[in-house]
Order: sequence, then C-alpha cells, then structure tokens
Amino acid sequence: MSALSRPVRVGVIGVGGMGTFHARTINAMADATVAALADPFASNLSHLATELATTAETDPSTIIADNNIDAVIIASPDETHAELTLACLERDKPVLCEKPLATSATDAKRVAQAEAAKGRRFIQLGFMREYDPAHLQLAAALEPLGAIHHLHCTHRNAPAPNRPIEVIVGQSVVHDIHSVRYLTGAEVAEVSANVTRQPLGSPAGKIRHIMVLCRLTNGAHATLEFDNAAYAYEVTVEVTAADGRAMTGRQLRAEVHTDGQRRVETGADWFARFAEAYRLQDRAWVDSVLAGTPPTGPSAADGVAAQTVVEAIVAAVDAGRTVAVDYGATK
Repeated sequence: MSALSRPVRVGVIGVGGMGTFHARTINAMADATVAALADPFASNLSHLATELATTAETDPSTIIADNNIDAVIIASPDETHAELTLACLERDKPVLCEKPLATSATDAKRVAQAEAAKGRRFIQLGFMREYDPAHLQLAAALEPLGAIHHLHCTHRNAPAPNRPIEVIVGQSVVHDIHSVRYLTGAEVAEVSANVTRQPLGSPAGKIRHIMVLCRLTNGAHATLEFDNAAYAYEVTVEVTAADGRAMTGRQLRAEVHTDGQRRVETGADWFARFAEAYRLQDRAWVDSVLAGTPPTGPSAADGVAAQTVVEAIVAAVDAGRTVAVDYGATK
C-alpha cells in the first residue's frame, strides 16, 4: 500500500455509541474524513450522516467494496467482527476493529491466519489502553524497577445489566488481559476464578464481582478484579516489581468542598475515562494509513491471545478449578 497525498477516506461500520465516537473523531482530523457510514438500522444513520455530511448505507459490504474508501473502522456488534474484518482483508483495506477480533478463539485465529497470508499487517485491534496516558506513564515508570512480580488490575463498572460470565469476560475483562500482556511481555499460562453473585450464594443471581488469578509464562502472577460496582467507573493497575512498586495515577479532576464534605467526582462514563486514549489510537491508525505502512498498535495476534485467555477463564469458572491456557498453534 502506498502513501496517500490526500486525506484518508474512512468508512465506519456500526454507528452506535462507539462507532459514533470514532466517526466524530475521524471527521475532526484535517487529514481524514468519514466518507461513508454503514449500519443495518437506518434510524441510527440519518442523524449522524447529516451531521457529518456523509453517505449512509445499510449494507456494510457496500462500504468494504467501495474503491473510494481507503480504510474501515469496525464498531458493529461483536459477533460481526470476524467476518467483516475478513471481508476487508480480501480487499486489502486497513482495518481498525473494535475488540474483540472475534467471539471465539477459533474465529480469531482464522482472521489472523488470513492476514498472515497477506504477508503484512492490515489489522489494528481496539485495545486502546496502550494509548491511555495513565497506562503509558505506568509502563515508563516500570522500566527501572526490574522484573515484574505481580500485577493487580481493577476494573469497576458503573451500573450494568446482568451479563453472563462469557460476556463480562469477553467485553470487559478482556481489556485487563491485554494490559497484563502489554505491560509484562509475557503470556497467561493458567487461570482460576471466583465469582460473587447477588444475592450471595444464589447460583442464578446477578454477577457482581469476579476475581481471576493468572500465572504468567515468566513466573509472575496477575489478579484481574472486575466489580459491577454500580457507583462509578474506575480502571487501575498496580504493579509490584523487584525494585519497587508503581500504579496508574488518579485522573485529574477538581476537588469540591461543599456541605461539610470534600469530594472528587469519579464519573460513571467509560467514554469520558478513555476518550483521550481513543483519540490517540485513532490518530496513530490514521497516520499509518496515510503513510501506507502497517499499523503498530495492538494486532490480530493480540486478539487471538486475549480471546484464548477469555475462554480459559470461562472454563475455569464453569469447572471450578485452575485451567491451563491452551494456545494451540497460535504461538
């Protein structure tokens, strides 16, 4: 793929909350434009298409096949990601695909193998925490601290519906899985997990809390804590290393003094917490498309590895025991 001497023409598939954010972010760039939107629900399209003065399609394949579209963002429902990404690969179109790459490790591997057969990268996966300033600062702080011994990833959600374990792990905890791999450079070798439901002791109750213990291939350990806390949205990572300890810093927010109290707003909106990370991610991806070079962000291989760990965690919950992570031929 050669470098472009004009703005990148991007097609966005899926215009729910995430797709709309991507579309507005891209359209705000001087060297990129949203050339088309696609969503099977026409009602989702009309307002945004008018706002961005762009084309609206109800069939995503129309965007993928359009030679006037240079690159595609996939923000449609999870179960559509694999096939849409494969369709983009067939047209040699760069793709920014929201996580997960696929809803099964088998399908994720199929996508990764199709890309590998092309002989170069076309896919960037939306593990945006690699672009989050707090995570970048943490990664830099760890460099002089020696070998990492343990990571504790905390992921507290604002109110959410009662999702089954495979959805919680596949949609939420998957980010923490990638954080562990990104910060350590190691893979997850085995996992065990405990689940707390409300009301306590009810096997059919709403999942409130999940604690996952991971043993890594380099001998380190990680705990992944997900809490459907119903009071705020918070993501933190604390790392213990050979020569010290580091953790992600607090978000900069005003301290309010009123009614005899001192408080700092935490926030319940995950968009707000990671908005800058998404913008930086999209900027880096557009830069790679402009330059005609492979993306440097999270890859299809990262998607395969993360989904493999997701399935091991679900198996560990179902079996009530430690489960080895079987990467098969993916490594």
